[in-house]
Amino acid sequence: MLLSGIEVKAGQPIKTDPGANYVIHLSQASLGESKNKAESVPLYVNANGKKLVLGTLSHQNCPQLSFDLVFDQDFELSHNWKNGSIYFLGYKTYVPEEGYPFIKRN
Repeated sequence: MLLSGIEVKAGQPIKTDPGANYVIHLSQASLGESKNKAESVPLYVNANGKKLVLGTLSHQNCPQLSFDLVFDQDFELSHNWKNGSIYFLGYKTYVPEEGYPFIKRN
């Protein structure tokens, strides 16, 4: 298992691919520093050709989000905040040949 954090800068989506026999567990997102504390920042994931909202961060109400998302295919993380970065935390783990209990293989 590899624990990792990644910074997604303004206007620079991050594409990632877990690789064969691996999954990525995405577990947290948090706001970077900002002078404007009143902004709300939606977070997006683009997977399987669908852009979905993961949640909305705000310095005043919700500066970080916790979730338990598992990706077995490539995906892209992005946001539309022009004044800073979003930090994501997660880990990559190996999936044995016999499979993972909740991943359906073709």
